[in-house]
Amino acid sequence: MGFRGQDYAFDSPAAAVAGMISRLADAGAARPPEAVAIDAARGRVLAEDVRADRDSPAFDYSAMDGYAVRAADVEAVWRSAEAGASITLAVVGESRIGAAPPVLPSEPPGVGVGAAAIRIVTGAAIPQGTDAVVRREDVVEHAEGSAAHGERITSISIAPNVAARGGVRVSDNIRRRGENARAGDVVLEAGAVLNAAALGTLAAVGCVRPLVRPRVRVAVITTGDELVPPEGAPGPYQIRNSNAAVIRALLAPWAWIEVVSIPGHPSVHVVDDEGVPDAVLRTAIGHIDAIVLTGGVSMGHRDPVRAAVERAGGAGAGKVEIVFHGLPQRPGKPMLGAVVRRAGGATAPQPLPPLPIFGLPGNPISAMVTCTRIVLPVLAALAGASAARAPALGTQGLVRLANPDGRSLALWWHRLVRLNAAGEAELIDARGSGDIIAGGRSDGFIELPPASTPAPSALVPFHPWTT
Repeated sequence: MGFRGQDYAFDSPAAAVAGMISRLADAGAARPPEAVAIDAARGRVLAEDVRADRDSPAFDYSAMDGYAVRAADVEAVWRSAEAGASITLAVVGESRIGAAPPVLPSEPPGVGVGAAAIRIVTGAAIPQGTDAVVRREDVVEHAEGSAAHGERITSISIAPNVAARGGVRVSDNIRRRGENARAGDVVLEAGAVLNAAALGTLAAVGCVRPLVRPRVRVAVITTGDELVPPEGAPGPYQIRNSNAAVIRALLAPWAWIEVVSIPGHPSVHVVDDEGVPDAVLRTAIGHIDAIVLTGGVSMGHRDPVRAAVERAGGAGAGKVEIVFHGLPQRPGKPMLGAVVRRAGGATAPQPLPPLPIFGLPGNPISAMVTCTRIVLPVLAALAGASAARAPALGTQGLVRLANPDGRSLALWWHRLVRLNAAGEAELIDARGSGDIIAGGRSDGFIELPPASTPAPSALVPFHPWTT
């Protein structure tokens, strides 16, 4: 089985993604990184390893509100106390967050050696001479003064149940200096996509202008002489152009993508009678990083995209490789993937990085599925995202299929689903790859291998639409 009389170049969507990425391996590094403010870095791809500028934590601190003590001294007091009785320690100071800690006196005045504690809050530095923290909920506090004029904790009693749990041990409730990372350790690796947690790490190590990869500039071209703009009034045998809106919507939310116009062609839609103008493609090849076309890739005599791509690359713009045309999947079987090895020109004397071109089928569900499943992971790799992230882009992992219908295909099958209140996937009654109405009711699609019939409540891969 194949397409256009040829065997499939790849046996799965995942293999097609890997095949495109392997041909673009040098493209990401060829584009110089840029420094951006940390507040503008969300979602961008990190271009360098980031290292800790000091130990994290930078000092020993308390993980709980309570009292800092010397564990051996507490144990000595337990031994001298009557069995089953509470013990009492004098409170001789307080360690406050953000301030230098006090020192536990070796001989606290009036109370004897080892019978003292220092009040402490979460995040405050551990006082010198102490090596454990007793939680506030494990003590009874004794105060002098009044609520109206201010109380001062003078001593604490530690209940016997603490001893029953093993007593007070060295390092209890203490976070040690450098336990998260040592100064100079790599805390974020190049290729990381900067989410909220990563931005917190950058701020914590003082990296306020991280180096990131430049955005991948993507042009979207739609084809089809049956299409009119969404605001237009279609004739009896015309339809509105939903592909332009949906492909831009799938790409635009990713901060490492910039959907752009082709210079000189601010709104690119071409009808099949004209073909895909070679001049438009040649201009795009010379100025942007990736091209996504929809329509015109099937087997009809009015499907001109492949020939136009081959001509555009062969006319001095560079060498074109058709990586695949046709994949064993539904929807999206006619999809095309190509890479242009670009030559230099007057404005770019050095060869430009390789440029991917994707030809998506014109049916809207096919375009949505193939953009999500194949285009986005390849663009992520082009943006410099680490190899571990790029293939999984856009997947939410495995979900339970609530209503399997026992059907299967000899192809990889992408089936529209919506998520129910329990987080399970429910198959939608869709009437083919042109059913954009069903698409609008879906949350994404599941991917089933050839000849696969999921059992009830089976776990299946789920790919959500970009929101």
